[in-house]
Amino acid sequence: MDKSNNTGIFLHTAILLFLSTLFFSCDTEYVDKINDIPGDVIKVPGYTQIESFTFKDTENNAVNAAITEENILFTWSNYMAIPETIKPEIVLGTEATISPASGAEVPFKDGTVYTVTSKAGTTKKYTIKIDIRQKEPKSWTYNSGDFLNKGFLQRMINNESGNGIDNLWLSLKDTRVYFVAATDQKTEYTAEIAYLGVGGLPLFPNYGVYYFLPENMPEGKYDMRIKNGAFILQNTSVDNRFKVEVAEPDYFSVERYGSPVEKQIGETFELRGGMMNTITAAVVYNNKTKTQTYPLEIVSITPYRAVLKVSIGVPPGLYDRIKFTTTDGSSILSYTVTVK
Repeated sequence: MDKSNNTGIFLHTAILLFLSTLFFSCDTEYVDKINDIPGDVIKVPGYTQIESFTFKDTENNAVNAAITEENILFTWSNYMAIPETIKPEIVLGTEATISPASGAEVPFKDGTVYTVTSKAGTTKKYTIKIDIRQKEPKSWTYNSGDFLNKGFLQRMINNESGNGIDNLWLSLKDTRVYFVAATDQKTEYTAEIAYLGVGGLPLFPNYGVYYFLPENMPEGKYDMRIKNGAFILQNTSVDNRFKVEVAEPDYFSVERYGSPVEKQIGETFELRGGMMNTITAAVVYNNKTKTQTYPLEIVSITPYRAVLKVSIGVPPGLYDRIKFTTTDGSSILSYTVTVK
């Protein structure tokens, strides 16, 4: 055996192993190291992930979003109040930034966009999406022949008989009360919602929706409907549909809607009711001192509205009655006006 040849082979193999180990070691060091030597490639984080997105609801409970490739997703139950704005706490990937910033107040609605920028300068957009999970509301079953006067406060409530409305999503912006004309079963008139809620208030004692009929709504028969979130409600009895009769009021009446109010001398307030254009005079007084009355100025009147002004000479104080003189007599309304 040629020992010199073997020695050469051994020496050659050792050199290759040394160089291989050297190159491997240098490569490992390069990958792990941020190198700022001119001419070298600098490795910086390119993370654009949102790790978590959390805010507190109206009851101070934490609400967490699900993060996808493009969206910040919330599943929301319709019985929970939806905040107008939120101030989320946002956790990001390594050395990334986000706009709007964590803690900044933003609208809580579909379409609100966040942009994440990595340290490497790459960007990614995330959009808020709110998935509303609404329980189907309970509709009503009333007998045919309901009679509604224009100008008067109307209601669709949950009453003791159990045939009223229930499980509503108590969101005004997601609720519409409207009437479909029986003549063509297509023409719609949208009512003005005065209150939507659980009741317990002097003017709105019961759970449900309170509303005023549209002033341009002709007399006739209609089908009442309520769009609540994803659902459209109407009388559960098909035979009772298109039998709600709408008529002009045939007597003077004023609603307490709007009470109480605080006004200064010269300021106005509006009252609602029926045959309001028959008012010829109005005075305020406190029921404890009925003889001390003070005139209110009539600014304008229509069949369904009256605008009154606190006249000069009305002393500051609390007045809990308004007395109207009409073309047919007089009427007293329990309505609180505080003059400051």
